[in-house]
Amino acid sequence: MADNKFNSDFIIDDVKNSKMRFLYQYWLDIKGSRAMPSRADLDPADIVDILPHVSLVDVEYTPCRYKFRLVGTESVKAMGHDVTGKYLDELPMLDRYIKDRYDWMVENKRPYIYSDKIYSDKLKWSEKSFLDYSTISMPLSRNERDVDIILFGMFYHFPKDKQTVPYPVKQD
Repeated sequence: MADNKFNSDFIIDDVKNSKMRFLYQYWLDIKGSRAMPSRADLDPADIVDILPHVSLVDVEYTPCRYKFRLVGTESVKAMGHDVTGKYLDELPMLDRYIKDRYDWMVENKRPYIYSDKIYSDKLKWSEKSFLDYSTISMPLSRNERDVDIILFGMFYHFPKDKQTVPYPVKQD
Protein backbone atom coordinates (compact mmCIF):
# COMPACT_ATOMS: atom_id res chain seq x y z
CA MET A 1 0.00 0.00 0.00
CA ALA A 2 1.61 3.24 -1.15
CA ASP A 3 0.41 5.45 1.68
CA ASN A 4 3.02 6.86 4.05
CA LYS A 5 0.38 7.01 6.81
CA PHE A 6 -0.11 3.25 6.67
CA ASN A 7 2.39 1.21 8.69
CA SER A 8 2.29 -2.59 8.82
CA ASP A 9 5.89 -2.97 9.92
CA PHE A 10 5.74 -1.64 13.45
CA ILE A 11 6.54 -2.55 17.02
CA ILE A 12 4.52 -1.66 20.09
CA ASP A 13 6.70 1.38 20.83
CA ASP A 14 5.62 2.85 17.48
CA VAL A 15 2.03 3.04 18.76
CA LYS A 16 2.10 6.45 20.44
CA ASN A 17 -1.47 6.61 21.73
CA SER A 18 -1.73 4.83 25.10
CA LYS A 19 -5.23 3.45 24.45
CA MET A 20 -4.20 2.00 21.12
CA ARG A 21 -0.97 0.60 22.63
CA PHE A 22 -3.04 -1.05 25.40
CA LEU A 23 -5.35 -2.65 22.80
CA TYR A 24 -2.41 -3.86 20.72
CA GLN A 25 -0.74 -5.39 23.78
CA TYR A 26 -4.04 -7.08 24.66
CA TRP A 27 -4.28 -8.48 21.10
CA LEU A 28 -0.69 -9.77 21.35
CA ASP A 29 -1.49 -11.38 24.72
CA ILE A 30 -4.64 -13.20 23.51
CA LYS A 31 -2.90 -14.19 20.27
CA GLY A 32 -0.04 -15.91 22.05
CA SER A 33 1.99 -17.99 19.57
CA ARG A 34 -0.82 -18.22 17.01
CA ALA A 35 -0.99 -16.13 13.85
CA MET A 36 -4.25 -14.50 14.97
CA PRO A 37 -6.55 -14.76 17.98
CA SER A 38 -10.26 -15.46 17.53
CA ARG A 39 -13.27 -13.38 18.54
CA ALA A 40 -13.90 -15.95 21.29
CA ASP A 41 -10.56 -14.96 22.86
CA LEU A 42 -11.67 -11.35 23.17
CA ASP A 43 -13.30 -10.55 26.53
CA PRO A 44 -14.83 -7.05 26.67
CA ALA A 45 -14.40 -7.06 30.46
CA ASP A 46 -10.63 -7.04 29.89
CA ILE A 47 -10.75 -3.82 27.84
CA VAL A 48 -13.70 -2.00 29.42
CA ASP A 49 -11.80 1.29 29.74
CA ILE A 50 -11.21 1.51 26.00
CA LEU A 51 -14.47 0.02 24.66
CA PRO A 52 -15.68 3.42 23.38
CA HIS A 53 -12.68 3.33 21.01
CA VAL A 54 -13.20 -0.26 19.80
CA SER A 55 -15.01 -1.40 16.67
CA LEU A 56 -15.48 -4.84 15.09
CA VAL A 57 -16.01 -5.44 11.39
CA ASP A 58 -17.16 -8.83 10.08
CA VAL A 59 -15.45 -10.09 6.93
CA GLU A 60 -17.69 -11.96 4.48
CA TYR A 61 -16.28 -13.91 1.54
CA THR A 62 -17.73 -14.61 -1.93
CA PRO A 63 -18.24 -11.79 -2.53
CA CYS A 64 -15.88 -10.03 -0.16
CA ARG A 65 -17.86 -7.55 1.96
CA TYR A 66 -17.36 -5.85 5.29
CA LYS A 67 -20.15 -5.42 7.84
CA PHE A 68 -19.90 -3.23 10.92
CA ARG A 69 -20.70 -5.56 13.82
CA LEU A 70 -19.91 -3.10 16.62
CA VAL A 71 -18.97 0.56 16.43
CA GLY A 72 -17.56 2.22 19.53
CA THR A 73 -19.27 5.33 20.86
CA GLU A 74 -16.22 7.50 20.09
CA SER A 75 -16.48 6.50 16.41
CA VAL A 76 -20.22 7.19 16.43
CA LYS A 77 -19.51 10.61 17.89
CA ALA A 78 -16.82 11.30 15.30
CA MET A 79 -18.96 10.17 12.34
CA GLY A 80 -22.12 11.81 13.58
CA HIS A 81 -24.14 8.59 13.18
CA ASP A 82 -24.01 4.90 14.04
CA VAL A 83 -23.13 2.53 11.18
CA THR A 84 -23.55 -0.67 13.21
CA GLY A 85 -25.18 -3.34 11.03
CA LYS A 86 -24.32 -1.61 7.76
CA TYR A 87 -22.00 -2.83 5.04
CA LEU A 88 -18.98 -0.77 4.05
CA ASP A 89 -20.09 -0.72 0.39
CA GLU A 90 -23.37 0.91 1.49
CA LEU A 91 -21.37 3.86 2.85
CA PRO A 92 -19.58 5.42 -0.13
CA MET A 93 -17.76 8.05 1.93
CA LEU A 94 -16.22 5.36 4.16
CA ASP A 95 -15.74 2.79 1.40
CA ARG A 96 -13.72 5.21 -0.67
CA TYR A 97 -11.16 5.81 2.07
CA ILE A 98 -10.83 2.53 3.93
CA LYS A 99 -11.73 -0.42 1.70
CA ASP A 100 -8.13 -0.83 0.52
CA ARG A 101 -6.98 -1.13 4.12
CA TYR A 102 -9.62 -3.77 4.89
CA ASP A 103 -8.63 -5.72 1.77
CA TRP A 104 -4.98 -5.49 2.80
CA MET A 105 -5.81 -6.91 6.25
CA VAL A 106 -7.72 -9.86 4.77
CA GLU A 107 -4.89 -10.64 2.35
CA ASN A 108 -1.93 -10.13 4.72
CA LYS A 109 -3.48 -11.31 8.00
CA ARG A 110 -1.49 -8.94 10.21
CA PRO A 111 -2.06 -5.70 12.08
CA TYR A 112 -1.38 -2.19 10.90
CA ILE A 113 -1.44 1.32 12.31
CA TYR A 114 -2.68 4.30 10.38
CA SER A 115 -1.84 7.92 11.14
CA ASP A 116 -1.09 7.99 14.84
CA LYS A 117 0.49 11.20 16.13
CA ILE A 118 3.45 10.80 13.79
CA TYR A 119 1.14 11.15 10.79
CA SER A 120 -1.80 13.31 11.74
CA ASP A 121 -4.65 12.78 9.31
CA LYS A 122 -8.00 14.47 8.91
CA LEU A 123 -11.21 12.49 9.16
CA LYS A 124 -12.20 12.76 5.48
CA TRP A 125 -15.10 10.32 5.75
CA SER A 126 -17.14 12.34 8.24
CA GLU A 127 -18.94 15.65 8.46
CA LYS A 128 -16.42 16.35 11.21
CA SER A 129 -13.49 16.51 8.79
CA PHE A 130 -11.69 18.87 11.18
CA LEU A 131 -10.85 15.92 13.44
CA ASP A 132 -7.50 14.19 13.39
CA TYR A 133 -7.51 10.46 14.06
CA SER A 134 -5.34 7.40 14.39
CA THR A 135 -6.18 3.72 14.30
CA ILE A 136 -4.75 0.33 15.00
CA SER A 137 -6.30 -2.62 13.19
CA MET A 138 -5.84 -6.28 14.07
CA PRO A 139 -7.16 -9.48 12.49
CA LEU A 140 -9.24 -12.10 14.28
CA SER A 141 -9.74 -15.62 12.95
CA ARG A 142 -11.73 -18.69 13.96
CA ASN A 143 -9.47 -21.04 12.00
CA GLU A 144 -6.10 -19.21 12.18
CA ARG A 145 -6.05 -19.01 8.36
CA ASP A 146 -8.79 -16.61 7.31
CA VAL A 147 -9.56 -13.19 8.77
CA ASP A 148 -13.24 -13.22 9.75
CA ILE A 149 -13.31 -10.12 11.97
CA ILE A 150 -11.22 -6.97 12.01
CA LEU A 151 -10.67 -5.43 15.44
CA PHE A 152 -10.13 -1.68 15.38
CA GLY A 153 -8.99 0.75 18.00
CA MET A 154 -9.82 4.30 16.90
CA PHE A 155 -8.65 7.44 18.59
CA TYR A 156 -10.03 10.83 17.60
CA HIS A 157 -8.42 14.10 18.58
CA PHE A 158 -11.51 16.05 19.61
CA PRO A 159 -11.20 19.71 20.53
CA LYS A 160 -10.98 19.97 24.34
CA ASP A 161 -14.56 21.23 24.71
CA LYS A 162 -15.96 18.19 22.84
CA GLN A 163 -14.07 15.38 24.58
CA THR A 164 -16.05 12.84 26.53
CA VAL A 165 -15.21 12.39 30.18
CA PRO A 166 -15.17 8.67 31.06
CA TYR A 167 -16.28 9.29 34.62
CA PRO A 168 -18.16 12.06 36.47
CA VAL A 169 -16.00 15.00 37.43
CA LYS A 170 -16.18 15.86 41.13
CA GLN A 171 -17.13 19.42 41.92
CA ASP A 172 -15.41 20.97 44.96
